[in-house]
Amino acid sequence: MLGVYLGVVDKFPMGAVMNKGLTLRGGQQHGHRYIPMILDRMSKGEIDASPLLTHPMRLEDGPRGYELFKTKQEGCVRAVFRP
Repeated sequence: MLGVYLGVVDKFPMGAVMNKGLTLRGGQQHGHRYIPMILDRMSKGEIDASPLLTHPMRLEDGPRGYELFKTKQEGCVRAVFRP
């Protein structure tokens, strides 16, 4: 896992991790340093984030989008709402 320290994470499925024999490793990611560079590269087309945007929706479809994401229906990884 890479990211910013979150503190205590509740409801983490440690039993599933153990049953599957997974190994977890972690490390800090310096978000303040890299986010501007990543956004710049995305705006130049060097990084394609479109696979993460699985469900573009109108703002009016917000409740449906949140439900799809929460229940992981229709392969929803990320719902993005546009006015």
